[in-house]
Amino acid sequence: MKTNVIPTGLLAFAVITSTSLSAFGGVILISTRYQQDTQFATEFVSDEKGPGMVTPGDVAMGSLLADHGYSVRIVLDRLLGPAAANIGHDPAEFLIPQNPDMSPMLAIMSGSGASADTPPPPDGVPVMMGEHVCLGNNSARMGSLYMYNGTSSSDPNESSTPPATKYMKVVAPDHPIMKGIPTDAQGRVKIFRDPYPEEDAHIAPGGKKNYEYRWCTQAVADAAPGTTILGVLDNDESRSCFAVVDVGGILANEQPASVRLVHMFTNEQGSGGSRRVFLALTEIGRVLFVRAAKWAMGEELQPFKSFKILDITPQGAQAIKLSWEGSPQHNYRIQASDDLTTWSTVIEDVAGRDGVASRTLDISAAPSTLFLRVAAVP
Repeated sequence: MKTNVIPTGLLAFAVITSTSLSAFGGVILISTRYQQDTQFATEFVSDEKGPGMVTPGDVAMGSLLADHGYSVRIVLDRLLGPAAANIGHDPAEFLIPQNPDMSPMLAIMSGSGASADTPPPPDGVPVMMGEHVCLGNNSARMGSLYMYNGTSSSDPNESSTPPATKYMKVVAPDHPIMKGIPTDAQGRVKIFRDPYPEEDAHIAPGGKKNYEYRWCTQAVADAAPGTTILGVLDNDESRSCFAVVDVGGILANEQPASVRLVHMFTNEQGSGGSRRVFLALTEIGRVLFVRAAKWAMGEELQPFKSFKILDITPQGAQAIKLSWEGSPQHNYRIQASDDLTTWSTVIEDVAGRDGVASRTLDISAAPSTLFLRVAAVP
C-alpha cells in the first residue's frame, strides 16, 4: 500500500480494508480547594508559583463533563460542609436548590483541597472521591466514604520510591465501567500520558511544574465487603487505585451504601502541587472517568468500542504504515472511527521528531471500513 506523507496538525484519512446524551437532569457538583489567594496567608497570596484562584484539574473535569452534556457547578469545599457557617453561608444553598431540577445528581471530591476540608457526602447523592485520606475508615475526616477499613492511604507519583508507573492493572474487566476497555498484553491501561515536549519548558527556577501525575490509592487488603476493586497499581498490586461500591454494598462502618460510590484513580494534589493532575490523563483515562461518572449516576453503560488495532514493528499483509510530517514540539496520537463521528485513541504518546514520523499498525482484527487520523498534542 502506498504511504502518504501528510502535513502536521489534525490529520484524517480513511483505510478501506478486509451513545446518545443522557436524559438525566440535575447538576454535578465538583468540590474545589478553599485555600486560594483570597485567604491572605503565607501559603496562598505570597505563593507566586501558582495556581492561585483556580484549580486547573477541577476546571478540566467540569469542562469534560460539560462536553458530555452535563451541567456542572464548581464550589469551594468549605461551602459544602459545616465550615460554611463561618463564612456566612449554608450548604443547603448548593445541596437543596430553589429549583429542584437543579438538585445535585453527583458530587466529585477531587483531592484539590485539604482532606480536613473535604465535605460530608451529601445525602442521597452519588460520590466520586479523589482524596485518598477520605476513602478509608477515618472518623476524623467528615468526608470519609468508608470504602476501605483502616487508613492506609497514599498518593504515589513520579517522585515516589520506587516511582509509580503511569499504568493501571485491570482486575475487573467485566464490570460495566471497564467492559470493552482495551488493555495491553500485561492487562494494563495507561492512565497518565507522557509530558508534552514543552510542557515545563518555560517554568521559572523553583516554580511548580505544569506536568504532574498522582494516583489516589488504598490498600487492597483493606477493601470493605461491598467494595469492588477495578484496578490496581501496575508496579504495586497491593494498592487499589480504582474501585466502586454499588447501592447496598456493606461499607467499612458496617452500614450499607445508600448511593453508588467511586474511588477515582487521580488525586489532584491539594498540598503544594500545580493541581493539573487531571490534565495529565490519557484519552482512555478520561473515558474511564466519564464512564465512572455515568455509572455512579445510574446510567446504563454500553461496552466501550475497541478497534483491536495493535502497534507493531514489521509490515505485512495485515498491517498499514501511517506517515506524517512531524515536529519535536508535539507528541502525537492515532485515533480510529468507523463512522467519522466517535473517535477513540488507539495509540498514545508517539514522540515527535523533525521530518517524517510513522507508526505501523496491525489491522487484521479491525472493522472492514475504518477511518484513522493522527492528532498533534497539545
